[in-house]
Amino acid sequence: MNIYDPVETNALKYPQKTAIVDKDRRISYETFIDKVNRVSSGLSSLGLRKGDRVALLMHNHADFLFCFYASMKLGLIYLGINIMLKKDEVNYIINDCKPKVLIANKEYLTFLDDLDLHKDGSMKVVSINNDENTPEGAISYEDFMNTQPVNTFTEDLGKDDIAVIGYTSGTTGFPKGATHTHENILAHLDGESNFLGFNSEDVILAALPFFQLPAFTCHPCSAFHVGGKLVIHEKFEAVNFINAIKEENVTHFSGVPTILQMIYSVSRNMDVDFSSVRFAKCAGAPLSMPLREKIEKALNFKIVHAYGMTEISLTAACEAVNAPSKGVSVGHILPYVRVRLVKEDGTLSKIGEDGEIHIGAERTFKSYWNKPAETKEALEGGWFRTGDIGRFDDELHLHIVDRKKDMIIRGGFNIFPVELERVLLEDPRIQEASIIGIPHERLGEVPKAYIVAEEGETITKEDVLEISRTKTAKFKAIEDVEIVDASFFPRNALGKVMKVKLKKRL
Repeated sequence: MNIYDPVETNALKYPQKTAIVDKDRRISYETFIDKVNRVSSGLSSLGLRKGDRVALLMHNHADFLFCFYASMKLGLIYLGINIMLKKDEVNYIINDCKPKVLIANKEYLTFLDDLDLHKDGSMKVVSINNDENTPEGAISYEDFMNTQPVNTFTEDLGKDDIAVIGYTSGTTGFPKGATHTHENILAHLDGESNFLGFNSEDVILAALPFFQLPAFTCHPCSAFHVGGKLVIHEKFEAVNFINAIKEENVTHFSGVPTILQMIYSVSRNMDVDFSSVRFAKCAGAPLSMPLREKIEKALNFKIVHAYGMTEISLTAACEAVNAPSKGVSVGHILPYVRVRLVKEDGTLSKIGEDGEIHIGAERTFKSYWNKPAETKEALEGGWFRTGDIGRFDDELHLHIVDRKKDMIIRGGFNIFPVELERVLLEDPRIQEASIIGIPHERLGEVPKAYIVAEEGETITKEDVLEISRTKTAKFKAIEDVEIVDASFFPRNALGKVMKVKLKKRL
């Protein structure tokens, strides 16, 4: 049992078929396998063995896929690192999971010498260059790929062997690594492929970043699982995305509401042809029904809402492609997933009642890396407690009532307020910081900070915005600031700020 097995099987069936389209590269399944074998040879030459970790700090391109599947082939554990993170954020993740190798595009290695594991020699770095100059202390990817002899061995793995670590922020503000097994991811790929009717004729267009685990399994893994074709975009750009749909006869793509809105807006000024598209999956947040109907009518393809998260690896609920939409729901629970809704008093919710969404632990992550207490809390009694509030209607469609705790979803990226609050509170001028999401026409939500200054100190809106710009990733940037006194906040009996009530003041 290995995530790599279906890829190899499909390569034997369709050796000359195009597996990957990446800018001007068209890569057959046969060539795909050869590249994977070459990367696995390089990894083996560095002494990596089953269970060792490999980190990728890369934007979307074919080499990302070669490195991922080579890691799977050898029984290594993969983790993707967000390319938009700052140095300290990357260092935290690396120190937490301690990869033996970091493979990165050269442009993301500007702070190579500041990474603790690289400085002490316990982590090797492979640099993918756009030129001939490899950063000092790194290994050239080209040399790495030319390691001899070429490895063709594939590790046979058990159902409990970890395949990936997907990092997500937690309620403490520090990232947590959700581990997933080969068995779990394969079960999700089998289940979703059957539910959505994927087959070898499908062409999947990918623009969501590969370092996001649900996006990665939704696009590359789904395509190669059935022997389909993957069209890669380094990043979303509406005109190029629309042109690719026509040129490659794309049958499916996924996006957040922002992407779908931009496609709709830009396409009105273009000669477009979406006739090949069977459906587009919308995740991260739902589209309003009026906007959804307007897009579907104008572009002539079905939009299906879906529900998932890093701890699930792929999808727990999704609308059926050939069934009518039921309001702003995320569809039915998929056949391979167990879900229950639990009220605050611990009893199960009835139809029409709100409750916290619990997902059967057999189809969620195995554990949080090196965090047994958090794992125990999240997976209590064989169920994963998502923190999301949902409701079933009379046809068992799942409706998401509220999102995971206080999480902000900005253009498809998850932002946890406590993480930003922690950064702000490092400044001695700030006594208290509370962050909520405020509506944004294009991005859905953006962070707003309410700040209480330390007694005797002065801090301005501009000061807070500068802290945010310099100490957090760009997508987490605070957009608005209000300086208040402590009495401004609505609080519970324990003195904790009640953010639901704070939002109602907007």
